[in-house]
Amino acid sequence: MSILLENATILVIDDDPDTLQILRILLEEQGANVTTAASVEEALALCRRLPPHLIVSDMRLGASDGFQLIAAIREYNKEYRGFTPAIAVTGFVSPGEEQRAKAAGFNAYVHKPVEAENLIATINRVLRNPIDAAA
Repeated sequence: MSILLENATILVIDDDPDTLQILRILLEEQGANVTTAASVEEALALCRRLPPHLIVSDMRLGASDGFQLIAAIREYNKEYRGFTPAIAVTGFVSPGEEQRAKAAGFNAYVHKPVEAENLIATINRVLRNPIDAAA
């Protein structure tokens, strides 16, 4: 079990119910408290009601995307003088996408299919030092 994930609240956003379930189980097995959302709107409502320690978000979210989500999260962070680390997850890898995601405000980038060890290591790295994780 990852000590950093124990009792951490992680919000997972993906429009695929199977992916949400898989990530929920994986993270809960590591001791995290997991909430899930299937859309940007649902995720933003959850963030305002119960701010997570970390966000793991798919980049393609139906009619919206992870860029819209992270822009809203970063505005919310400014308003409340906080910082919510976020990890972008995508199965649609294209040149420059990782740099674009980090420039938009994500702290890390993980490709699908998600490898459990890689995701847990990335989450631990981001939780330990969210600012350096984007470098």
